[in-house]
Amino acid sequence: MKLPILIASVLLSASFNTLADVPLTQADLLGVWKIEKEAADASGGKSRPSNATWDFRADGTMEGTAEDNDKNARINQMRAVLNYNVENGKLNKQIASGRPKMESCTAIEKEGSRMVLKCQFVYFFMNKK
Repeated sequence: MKLPILIASVLLSASFNTLADVPLTQADLLGVWKIEKEAADASGGKSRPSNATWDFRADGTMEGTAEDNDKNARINQMRAVLNYNVENGKLNKQIASGRPKMESCTAIEKEGSRMVLKCQFVYFFMNKK
C-alpha cells in the first residue's frame, strides 16, 4: 500500500518541477524579442501567430510594435512604449500606456534565445532577435 503512494508522490513532484518558474533578470530581457505566438495554455495549443516585437531597454521602458496584414484593418502598425521592471525574478510591465496598473509575468521556460512568458491571461512564446 505504501509503494503505490510513494510512486504517485514522486511522479507528482516531478511533474511540478518541470513547471517551475525561471527567475529573470533585467539582463535576460534586454534587447528585441519577437513574439512567435500567443496561447491560452503552456502547451501552446490553440495558439494564434503574432507579428509583434518587444524591445526591452535599460532605462526601464519597453517598446512594443505589432503589424497587421489584414487589408480591412484600420491601421497596419501599432506602437506603444510601456514601463517595466524586474522584481523577485518576475517581469512587471504596464498593462497599457499612460495607465499605472502593472501586470506580473513569469518565465516558465528559458533556453538560449527562446522563452515562454506567462502573463495574467496569456502565454507568449518568444525568440530573441
